[in-house]
Amino acid sequence: MVRTNRSAAITMFSSFLYAYGTDFDKDGKSLINTPEARAACDMYSSLLRDAGPDKLSDDMWWPEAMELFTSGKAAFYVEADSLYKNATNPEKSQIADTVSFAPFPEGPGGYHATNVPPWTLGINVSSPHRDAAWKFIRWVTGKEMSLKLQQEGNPCARKSVWDNPSAAANDPADLAAESKGSAEGGVGYDRPLVVDVGKARNIVGQPIVDGLAGKDVNKSVDVAHEAYQKFLDSES
Repeated sequence: MVRTNRSAAITMFSSFLYAYGTDFDKDGKSLINTPEARAACDMYSSLLRDAGPDKLSDDMWWPEAMELFTSGKAAFYVEADSLYKNATNPEKSQIADTVSFAPFPEGPGGYHATNVPPWTLGINVSSPHRDAAWKFIRWVTGKEMSLKLQQEGNPCARKSVWDNPSAAANDPADLAAESKGSAEGGVGYDRPLVVDVGKARNIVGQPIVDGLAGKDVNKSVDVAHEAYQKFLDSES
């Protein structure tokens, strides 16, 4: 099981793309039409189409995909480890006592799964309280608070916290080992590195939706590649 919405899917699709040895783009040039990207797209959509639950929606974000998994309708689920408690909480999950965790598989291009693309905090330039906001950001992302948050199941990006034996003491042992190990060879972003990332996600995610519907993935990739290159040119 994995997300199917063309925008939301990109967060998970990125690991497939990197594992096949390519990226969304490089030096302003789209890589969506490379043989590696085509193979990654075909793998993603065919896993859903051929091995996923029946009658899958093509508009699932993580809550809908998680519900299928936790209701026992999917044997495997690729997802962000920050959401693991949805699967292990017996009040939310029918399979809480049987869930285990493993790293994203190595692909033809090696092991290059997405690793720690964090949700971030920012300060509006027009804010009248920028100094106070900066103090808050320093506090909430500091070592002490990061450790506390991680102990409550919210993984952080600080290596010093991960090196603390107590940081993942409350996590499932296999999840803790997988999360720490994924830093080696991991890629620190899970979407195109552009300004209008929402538009980019919709463009490169369309072939996944088309593949799920059984359409010609290669034709869809060609269309997406052309549109994505025009998009990249407009941002340069």
